[in-house]
Amino acid sequence: MESSKKKGRPVHPRSRANPLSALTFAWTLPMFWSGLRKELEEHELYEPLEEHSSGPLGDKFARLWEEEVARAGGKRTPSLLRVILKAYAGRCMLYGMVLLFMECGIRLAQPVFLGKLVDYYSPEKERIDSTEAYYYAGAVVLCSAINVFVVHPYMMAILHMGMKFRVACCSLIYRKSLRLSKTALGETTVGQVVNLLSNDVNRFDVAVIFVHYLWIGPLATIIITYLMWLEISWAAVVGVAFMLAFIPLQAYLGKRTSVLRLKTALRTDERVRLMNEILSGIQVIKMYTWEKPFADLVAKARKHEIKQIRATSYIRGVLTSFIMFTTRICLFCSILAYVLVNNVISARQVFVVTSFYNILRQTMTVFFPQGIAQVAEAAISIKRLQSFMLYEDTSKPVPGLADIQTSTKFKEGLESPVEREDLEEPAKLDLEKKTMEPRKSETLETLAEHKIAEGKGNGTTATLAPLESGEEDDQELSTRIEEDSRGVRLKHATAKWIVAHPENTLTDLSLSIKPGKLIAVIGPVGAGKSSLLHVLLRELPLQSGSVHIGGTVSYASQEPWLFAGSVRQNILFGQAMDRPRYNMVVRRCALDRDFSLFPQGDKTIVGERGVSLSGGQRARISLARAVYKRADIYLLDDPLSAVDAHVGRHLFESCVVGYLRNTTRVLVTHQLQFLRDVDQIIILKNGTIAAAGDFETLSASGLDFASLLARDEHAEEKPTSEQTPAADTEDSIISQGSFRKRQMSIHSVSSVDNLTATAPPEGGREEAEIRSAGAVSGKVYGAYLRASGHPLVVALMLFVAALAQLLGSGSDWWTSNWVNLEESTPLQATQMLDRNSTNPLELANHLEESLIDNVQYEGGLTRYDCIYIYTGMVVALVAISLLRSFMFFSMAMRASTRLHNKMFASITRAPMRFFHLNPSGRILNRFSKDMGAVDEVLPSALLDVLQIGLSLIGIVVVVAVVNYWLLVPTVAIGFVFYGLRIFYLASSRSIKRLEGLVVRCFHT
Repeated sequence: MESSKKKGRPVHPRSRANPLSALTFAWTLPMFWSGLRKELEEHELYEPLEEHSSGPLGDKFARLWEEEVARAGGKRTPSLLRVILKAYAGRCMLYGMVLLFMECGIRLAQPVFLGKLVDYYSPEKERIDSTEAYYYAGAVVLCSAINVFVVHPYMMAILHMGMKFRVACCSLIYRKSLRLSKTALGETTVGQVVNLLSNDVNRFDVAVIFVHYLWIGPLATIIITYLMWLEISWAAVVGVAFMLAFIPLQAYLGKRTSVLRLKTALRTDERVRLMNEILSGIQVIKMYTWEKPFADLVAKARKHEIKQIRATSYIRGVLTSFIMFTTRICLFCSILAYVLVNNVISARQVFVVTSFYNILRQTMTVFFPQGIAQVAEAAISIKRLQSFMLYEDTSKPVPGLADIQTSTKFKEGLESPVEREDLEEPAKLDLEKKTMEPRKSETLETLAEHKIAEGKGNGTTATLAPLESGEEDDQELSTRIEEDSRGVRLKHATAKWIVAHPENTLTDLSLSIKPGKLIAVIGPVGAGKSSLLHVLLRELPLQSGSVHIGGTVSYASQEPWLFAGSVRQNILFGQAMDRPRYNMVVRRCALDRDFSLFPQGDKTIVGERGVSLSGGQRARISLARAVYKRADIYLLDDPLSAVDAHVGRHLFESCVVGYLRNTTRVLVTHQLQFLRDVDQIIILKNGTIAAAGDFETLSASGLDFASLLARDEHAEEKPTSEQTPAADTEDSIISQGSFRKRQMSIHSVSSVDNLTATAPPEGGREEAEIRSAGAVSGKVYGAYLRASGHPLVVALMLFVAALAQLLGSGSDWWTSNWVNLEESTPLQATQMLDRNSTNPLELANHLEESLIDNVQYEGGLTRYDCIYIYTGMVVALVAISLLRSFMFFSMAMRASTRLHNKMFASITRAPMRFFHLNPSGRILNRFSKDMGAVDEVLPSALLDVLQIGLSLIGIVVVVAVVNYWLLVPTVAIGFVFYGLRIFYLASSRSIKRLEGLVVRCFHT
C-alpha cells in the first residue's frame, strides 16, 4: 500500500524474441538456467507482456460488459458469454483453423506414410523400392517436425487466451466487489467471492484447450473412417461404430459432471463462508472453547461437499478408463469382422489401423469428452460469474441521484485545510442568526406539540437551509445548488436497504448543508444516522427524492477496521506520503504518543482485525485514514465513541473543529457535550428528521435538551479514572423530552496518558509466508498416501493398476501374435472374398460360411481360440480398469477429507499469535484454492502419472521381448529425458510457488 521503490523486474524477453526464438522457445532458456542454479525470487521474474496485464484486459472486459448491459436494457439478462465471444471469438477461431490443419491434415497423413513405409519390408512382390521408402520416411519425419513446431506454439497461444479470460474475469470480479451495494453484500458472501477468484476462473485455462475438439473431433472421425475403409473395407465401420457408441455415454457423463460441478461450487461456497466466519471470530471461539462444535459444523459442510466431489471423481475415473480399453476393443472388433469373412489381415493393415484408432481414441474418447466436461464446467462458472456481476452496485444510477460534482478547490493548490486558513475565514463556532423553518411552515414549538418523544409524531422532515418560510420548489432548489455547487442537499429522500421490505429506512428527508459547516447527527439506536451517511455515500439507493453531493468525500466508518500491514500503511491507504501533512494528522488524531510506544513506531505491523491494538487506537487510526485523505466533505460515523472523554475532547477540538474547519463535516455522535460547538444539529427518529437547528434553538424548543447536556457535562468533570466511556453508556430513546445515548459494542477505551499496544515479538514486522525450496519431499507423498488409507489398501490399488496395464500390454501382444498366425496360415476357404467387395448379399453369405469354418493355426490354436482369449483379455481389462479408477478416487477422496480435517484441527489449536501474524485471506486460501487442488487437480494428475508410467513400463517390456537390443537406446533416451525433467522442474516449481504466494496476497 505504501509507495516505495521496488526492485525493477527485467523486461519480458518474448517481446524482443526473433521468429526462430519464438518458435523454439529459446527465449526461456536464461530463466531455466537461473532456476537450475538457485531458487527464483519474485523480482527475478519478467514483467508481464502488455497484452497480459490485468489493467488493459480488465478495462476491455469492463467496457464490453457495460455495453452488453446497455444493449440488454432490462429486456433480457446480460450475457457474460457474449462479452467473452465478442472479445476473443475471432482469435479463437483462428487458433481452431490451426488445430484443424494439424488434427485432420498432418496427424492423419503420418499413419498413411508409415503404412507405405512398412510396405518396403513386406515379403510380397509388389513392395516399394528404396527410393520411395526414403521419400515416405522423410514425409514421416516432416510430419513430426511440423507437429513439434506448430502444436507447441499453438498450445502456448491457446493457454495464453485462457489466461486472458481468467485475468480479465478476476479484474471484473475485483472491481465489482469494490462497488457492491450494502444490499448486494447481504446477498453474497466472502466465501463466494474467494471461490470465484480461486476456483471458477481457473476453468477457462482448461476449457479453451478442448473447446475446438467439440467440432474437430466429429470431422476427424469421418476422415479417419474413410481412410480405414481403404485399408480393411467395411470392417472399419464396425470398430468406428463401437467407438462412437461411447459418445452418448460420454455426453451423459459430461452433463452429470456439469450438474455436480454446480452443486460442488455451492457446497464449497458454504464451507468457505463458514471458515471465514470462524476465522473472523476465532478469538471468541477460543475464549469459550467452542472448537469442537465448530469443527462438527465444518465437518458436516465438508461431508456434503466431498459427496459431490466424489461423484464427479468417479465420472472422471470412468472417462479416464476409456483410454485403456476403447482402442483395443475397436481394434478387436475390426480385426474380428475382417477375418471372419475369410480375409487375411496383414501386419501393415494392423499397424495403420491401430495408428488411426489411437488418433481417434485421443480425439474422441479423451479430448472430445474432456471438451464436453470442461466446457460444461466453464459454462457453469460463467453463469456464476454472470450472477455475481448482476448484483446491485453503487455505480448504477439511483432514482433522483444527481451526479456527484467534484470540487476543483483542492486542485487549485490548496493542499490541506490548514494551508487554506489564510485564504478563508475560519468557520465560526456560534451559529448565524438565521433560523430554520420546518416544512409547511411548522415551527419547532409545533414539533414539540406533536409529542415526538412519545412516538406519536409523523417524523416531519426539516431542511437545514435558512429558508424564510414554506417549502422551496424545484426552481429554487436548482438555483441554490447552482449558487453553491459544493453543498450537500437532500430533497424528499426516501430509502430502504431491502426493496421488498414494507418499511423505509429513511423517509422523506430534506436538508441542505452549506460548505464549511459542521453538522452533528444524533438520535437513538436505529434512528437511521448511519443510513443517512450511506445515502450520501451512494451505498444506500434512494426509492424516491434526490441527493446532491458537491465535492470529494472522505468517510470514517462506525466500526474501525484495519488491514494486515503497518500503521503507516493503514493511514496512507495507498496515497503518496506527504510528511508534513502526515505528521499533522498524527498529532491531531492523538497518535504520536502511541507511535512512541510501538516497537517499530508507525511501521509496526497490525493484524487485519486490529487485534494487537486497543479499541481506541483502532478508532483513531481509522479516523486518521479518513482525515489524511484530501476531501471537501468528511462523513464521520461516531468516531468518538471508542475513546474516553479526555481523548474525545482532543479529537473533537483539535481535529474535527480545528484541522478540518474549512471543510464540510457531518458528524454522527452520541457525545452531547460537543453539541454546543457545532453549526447545526439534526435529530433523527425512526428514519425521519424529528428536529433540526442550532443548539440554542433546540434547547429552547421544549425537548428538554439542555438537561441532557448538563448531565453529560457533569459526567465529563469526573476524574478520568471514574469516567463512564461513551462506549459503555446505556441505550435509551427520546422520551419525555430527553435522549439516551447508544450503547456501543466497542468497550475498549484508551487515554492520552496511557496508550499501549501489543505488537508481534519480532519487532512489528509481518511474518512472511514460508515458501518451500527444492524438490517436493518424499515425506509429502508419504503423508498423502497415509491419509488415503491403510498401506495394504494402497498396495492393493497399485496391484490392480499394474494388473490393468498387464492386461493392456498382453492384449497388444496377443493382437500381434494373432496377426502373425493369420499371415502364416493358408486360407481354409475354397473361395476368398475380395476385401474391397461391398455387396451386402455376398458379405452375408461369406460371413455365414466363415463362422462355420474354424481355421486351424500352427501350434494347435484355432481362430476361435484366439477370439476367445482376446475377448477374455479385453473384458477383464474393462473390469480391472474401472475397478482401478474407483479404488484410486476413493482413496483420493479419503485423503482429501482427512487432510482437510487435520488442517482445520491444526488451525483451531493454533495460538492467537498465529492469527495475528497471518491474515485470514492467507488461511482462507488454504481452505479454498489449495484444498480445491487437493480435491480435483491432484487426483487426476496422480492417476495420469500412474497410468502413463505403467504404460511406459509396459511398452518397454513389450519392446524388450521383441528385441532386447532396443533397450540400449531406450535407456539412453531415458537419461536424456530425466535430465530435461530436472532442468524444467527446477524453475517451474519456483515459479508455481511464487504464483501461489502472489495469488494468496491478492485474496488477502
